[in-house]
Amino acid sequence: MQIISIEPLPASKKRKRITLDTRESFILYTGEIRKHSELKEGAFLSEADYQEILTKILLPRAKKRTLHLLEKQDRTRADVIMKLTQGGYPSEIAEAAADYAASYGYIDDRRYASNFIYFHQEKKSRRRLKQDLLRKGISADIIDKCLEEAELTSEEDKIQELLEKKHYDPETATDKDRARMARFLLGRGFDYDMIRTAI
Repeated sequence: MQIISIEPLPASKKRKRITLDTRESFILYTGEIRKHSELKEGAFLSEADYQEILTKILLPRAKKRTLHLLEKQDRTRADVIMKLTQGGYPSEIAEAAADYAASYGYIDDRRYASNFIYFHQEKKSRRRLKQDLLRKGISADIIDKCLEEAELTSEEDKIQELLEKKHYDPETATDKDRARMARFLLGRGFDYDMIRTAI
């Protein structure tokens, strides 16, 4: 594979992006590039040298970065992979680093989904909970299992609780109040017919 370009990153003088003719790219520090004489624009990088860079430099760095990402908050596997690829790591390295963290239980999509449902179940509908978790990259199977295990309040009861919290009274509500409340509840993912009945 041929090295197409070696360009400094806009926000860093010490790091450079190396782009290959395979459209893959990775980021190394200037000192690391100097140590590898084969890393020059237009030069050919052997598969063995490329694999060595991946396994000896980028993978340990990606593992460390993954643990740093998980220090302050729980994340999904998809989120960790996205953060790493946005940070310039090749996708195979991002996936390997996520697998490493998952093997120690630091990443657990099932745990993440269960916690998310627990903390948001009073404010969101079942459908909205599922949509939000799908957007976070969790598989539908895991979400469905977690939703089954959760002791969720019925959608009708949730709507009533939210109406009470908003001090909504169907007897005195104006058309404007009803429209505002309908928009609020629709935004939480509740079914329109249930909302209409409740308000």
